[in-house]
Amino acid sequence: MLYYSTERKGIGGILRQRPEDFIVEEITHEGLIANLDLQKLDRGEGKNTLAVLKKTSLDLMPTISLLSKKLGAKVCFAGIKDRRAITYQLISIERPASKEDLSLKLKNIELKPVGRSRWGLMPGGLRGNRFTIKIRSVEPEVLDPQALLPMDWLPGFFGHQRFGTTRPNTHKVGRLLVKGDYEGAVREFLAEPYPNEPDSAYRVRSDLKETWDLEKAYRDFPASLTYERNLIKRMLKSPNDYEGALEAFPKTLLRFFVNSYQSYLFNLALSKRWALYGLFEAREGDYVAPLDNWGSPSRPIKPSRSNLDKLQRMIYARRAVLMARVIGKETLLEGADLEVYDKILKVEDLSLEDFAQVLGMTFMGTLRFATFRPLNYEVVGQGSDELNQGRMYALIRFSLPKGCYATVLLRELMRPVNPFFAGY
Repeated sequence: MLYYSTERKGIGGILRQRPEDFIVEEITHEGLIANLDLQKLDRGEGKNTLAVLKKTSLDLMPTISLLSKKLGAKVCFAGIKDRRAITYQLISIERPASKEDLSLKLKNIELKPVGRSRWGLMPGGLRGNRFTIKIRSVEPEVLDPQALLPMDWLPGFFGHQRFGTTRPNTHKVGRLLVKGDYEGAVREFLAEPYPNEPDSAYRVRSDLKETWDLEKAYRDFPASLTYERNLIKRMLKSPNDYEGALEAFPKTLLRFFVNSYQSYLFNLALSKRWALYGLFEAREGDYVAPLDNWGSPSRPIKPSRSNLDKLQRMIYARRAVLMARVIGKETLLEGADLEVYDKILKVEDLSLEDFAQVLGMTFMGTLRFATFRPLNYEVVGQGSDELNQGRMYALIRFSLPKGCYATVLLRELMRPVNPFFAGY
């Protein structure tokens, strides 16, 4: 992420000093806010129970796995939510479930049934998310009305959490997987220490990097590093079978690594295209998508001589958006994207065919919006920060279309020197 959309000065500050400082509420297909105040949402008679899931400071995937086990039924969701936050979202449970069934008394988890559905939820089956975020530890002199003005548009970057902030290496593991360097991927995942990690994790990773003593590592790695311990255990059975060890990982995790690398390449390409042509100019070989009422792109259209001027006017009027390529095996590079990605692929020593076979998976590529607009942005409040003496807080609320990252807006507003220390 090389550029900002405005020249405003950042207010600095810190995020997520408390879970309630970062609240995420899913917006359903119907435009309803999914939280514990939601009373009813029916999608036809069927075997699926719709429920609102509230979780506090928990990863979504382990939470879904736990709920499926406790409820004895498949649990589905529409969107992945932040871990370091209080989040509310719709889930579907593949059986009828009453309020009593959902009273599981699990720490940091609360469920509320709201209706029934013929079908289970699918990824992407939401309008977007509403965020209520408290930015703490802001210097009083920078917190003026101008500093908190809404932003007209934002670049369509993938946010910091896509790559990690404590260990910013998910895209690095992904690149090694794409290149078929499975030993390198295992060593990066297990034994590459990062300075912002907890001391206990940093020490055991450093020791493993120096000695590659897997038996000692299995004894020393903290129980909280579940994936690492499972990988080490598998490696102990067959020390040189790095590919086999990785294949024991959940496919969702392996896909996440590769998707992170694709996201890294996209962010870099978007930055370079921005520098060359801006993000509002459609060219031959591009795609343009009309926007719906929630700011989400609909079916992409390829500009031609007959429609280019019309599509360009729609982009300027904020009724359409330029779409940029997230590369994969089936990506056809044309126009500005070809120019930008050609240089990146050479630097990365990469070809599109490298995405064709990654541990039995194929990554086809897709399109992503080059820009997006925040909706219903408002400053809810500001005042003295009780957690940071002599500092102020700003409480803001806004909604984003699905696929957009709140941290991209916050990056623009705060301009952090170090995203980790700023709470990203």
